[in-house]
Amino acid sequence: MCDKQEKGAVNGRQAEGAVNGKQADNAIERQQFEAVNEAPQNTYRSLITESHVKQALKAQQGSSAQLLSWTVTDFTNKGDNYACVVTSIDVRYHKEGKDRKTSIVAKCNPCHILPFFNEFSTIIFQKEVGYYLELLPLLNAQLSRVGCEPIRAPHCYFAHLTEQNEVIFLEDLRQEGFKMFDRMKGMDKAHAVLVLKELGKLHAASILYQKETSTVLEDKYTYIQKDFQSMFGEVNFKKMLVSYTENAAEIAERIVGYKKIADWLKDFASNSSDVFLEQIKKSPPFDVLCHGDCWINNLLFKYDETGVPVDVRLLDFQISRKASPATDLNYFMYTSFNGPERKDNLETFLNVYYESLREVLEAGGTKAEKTSQELREEYHKKNLFGLIMGMMVVPIVVTQAGEVMDLDDITDGDYETLVKEHRERMLKQLDSNPLLRPRLLSIFDEMLEYGVIS
Repeated sequence: MCDKQEKGAVNGRQAEGAVNGKQADNAIERQQFEAVNEAPQNTYRSLITESHVKQALKAQQGSSAQLLSWTVTDFTNKGDNYACVVTSIDVRYHKEGKDRKTSIVAKCNPCHILPFFNEFSTIIFQKEVGYYLELLPLLNAQLSRVGCEPIRAPHCYFAHLTEQNEVIFLEDLRQEGFKMFDRMKGMDKAHAVLVLKELGKLHAASILYQKETSTVLEDKYTYIQKDFQSMFGEVNFKKMLVSYTENAAEIAERIVGYKKIADWLKDFASNSSDVFLEQIKKSPPFDVLCHGDCWINNLLFKYDETGVPVDVRLLDFQISRKASPATDLNYFMYTSFNGPERKDNLETFLNVYYESLREVLEAGGTKAEKTSQELREEYHKKNLFGLIMGMMVVPIVVTQAGEVMDLDDITDGDYETLVKEHRERMLKQLDSNPLLRPRLLSIFDEMLEYGVIS
């Protein structure tokens, strides 16, 4: 399994296109990139070319595979993806005397008209391709060395990184029976345990790598250092967090018994961006390579014949960062669960994660530097991060497909237009969507109980 994963990653090293318009020190940016002299593309479908499909096919099926035909077939729903468009390519090919069929997933630049999304798109594609083609092979090499299975993620076949024309070609996990969990239901214990075991393994692998080398991971692979502030710019980043916090405050203010929380959120809003940046700072020894975007939409599950989840795949490494593992845990907990499932199972969840981390570290001859109790304390130190991400993501999680804001409809606005539109939709959901209120209130209640909101 490890060999297959690493082979898929190596095949995907054919990434092309300049990242940020110049070559940098990491391996992706040192490659030879093809010149692109085409007019700007207008739709995500037009970004997928026959040349790309041929290269992805050969990476998947071998050099003898001959492309016969291909068709782009959409399969995701509105609201399943935001930073990119995920579609699929149905491929017919000839190999070993037979005509065959396969499918490949393509993640495409969404080609939004809004100019402030351009830098964001460039960075997230750079980060995700870097994770698939450089970081996962490093982590999986560590896991292989200590006799552990590789991180469960799709194979990356090929990536085209010309700015604003980015496409990543990935394994179509639907062919193996994987599917997305219904985000409206909220994560349950059986699914969460699979995810937390995988997060523990991922974090432990990064610790083993750092112990084996004097190279600082984020210094060598500089895209790791880029986060929301560099994606949106300092001004828009602050506006974004202030807006989400004020929206949450307005919701709390409209509900009897939550005025104290509303007042606290109003006071917190102006400082929210500084708190966010402080929460994601590296904090050794709690310092690992995080997934960064571990929520219910970025996970796929496989089930047995009785419907029990038996396997998981981690997706979308677009916001990976070096930070405390507690940021990944808080992100997952406060974006993907209904309140009772999160609170009632918290001790179990943290134990599952810690045991997975400990087992991999011990397999590598390393003891966990902190105890399980110290992990719990670190988890609660990062609850503010969980609060911020919950306020940002929960309204997206519970939004029905028909209510999702279409960025392409905002053709002549700026960031303030987007912020205003989001607020209006969120407040409307408070009355029309029965899922939003209980999920947000459960977060507020916990923050009050834990002393985060005082």
